[in-house]
Amino acid sequence: MKVIRPLLAAVLVALAPLLPVAAAHAQQGVDNDSITLGHSGALTGPLAELNKEYLSGAMLHFDQLNARGGVNGRRIELITEDDAYNPDRAAANVRKLIEKDQVLALFACFGTGPSLKAIPVATAAKVPFFAPYTGADAVRTPGNPLVFHLRASYSQEIEKMVDHLANIGVKSIAVVHHADPFGQAGLDAATAALTRRGLPAPIVAPIASDGSNAAEAVSKVVAGNTAAVILVTAGNSSPAFMRALLETDYRPMLYGLSVISSRQLIRELGEKARGMVIAQVMPSPFRIDYPMVREYRQAADKAGQSYSYTALEGYLAARSFSEGLRRAGRELSRERLVSALESLGDWDAGGLRLAFSSRSRSGLNFVDLTVIGKGSFGH
Repeated sequence: MKVIRPLLAAVLVALAPLLPVAAAHAQQGVDNDSITLGHSGALTGPLAELNKEYLSGAMLHFDQLNARGGVNGRRIELITEDDAYNPDRAAANVRKLIEKDQVLALFACFGTGPSLKAIPVATAAKVPFFAPYTGADAVRTPGNPLVFHLRASYSQEIEKMVDHLANIGVKSIAVVHHADPFGQAGLDAATAALTRRGLPAPIVAPIASDGSNAAEAVSKVVAGNTAAVILVTAGNSSPAFMRALLETDYRPMLYGLSVISSRQLIRELGEKARGMVIAQVMPSPFRIDYPMVREYRQAADKAGQSYSYTALEGYLAARSFSEGLRRAGRELSRERLVSALESLGDWDAGGLRLAFSSRSRSGLNFVDLTVIGKGSFGH
């Protein structure tokens, strides 16, 4: 025993310099069997359904992956925190996820306002922020090397809408928007797109995210008598506006952003949603010519989920992030993860090629216009 004790002490002294490295490694959300990610989003409130829809698609892929043994021998765990779409709560949640839960990265955090408050917290801690569910330019400019955007921007969606409207001769357009950073981002994009074409400034009608002042927003739009209305809305405000509009005789063309929650519109309004045009940043979940869509549908069928564009986006976000984890290898760290995500440029995600690189943090520029038909979509 007298020999063993000094020997053990010597071994511990020799290992001491390595202990902080091991501790730091553990603090990055990685252990021998698991990888821990964090998410802050609206799990309650008027936008909760949209966020849950996005997460449901992501979890389809993570569950699939975990059933096969995870990534490089580690299962993926996602800790979700409710911010109710409150930016200050989102920042507090992200701080908790980083400091207490010690997550490797933030995944699919929800919303423009919350992301604007959460990203600085993540950046200060040097934590990657992947696939926030927002297309606002304010979240993208200036570029942040730790923030990776999967979807096209709201500016690109609205540019597609305005280009289509201008081509068919429409010159008078109204914008109904949330009175928050998300809504302002859409309004700014629409105003810029109209100005570039020499068209009149839009009629502007703010609406609360819960739709409580939908009638007031409709009154402003009716007074403007425009030919088309662009809805920069999401969650409960969208069906609330359409129900209030249907109580009038005014029938403009309606255009909505990809975040409008088309599944919720169809469920709540049924045939009354017919004819609305929606910009989509994903291929149709009903198109089986995309391998990624086929994989998503198989997973959704197995889980008993109905198909949706939003869930498909969540599925692709998880699929892309998991490929980054795989490329980062077994010796996983935040730095290695960022480098691996950068390497996804031109990676075929199943019919869509990503465009991440050391200079680009935008994965996709895909935008398509769809129209709600008899309870479903067409092109």
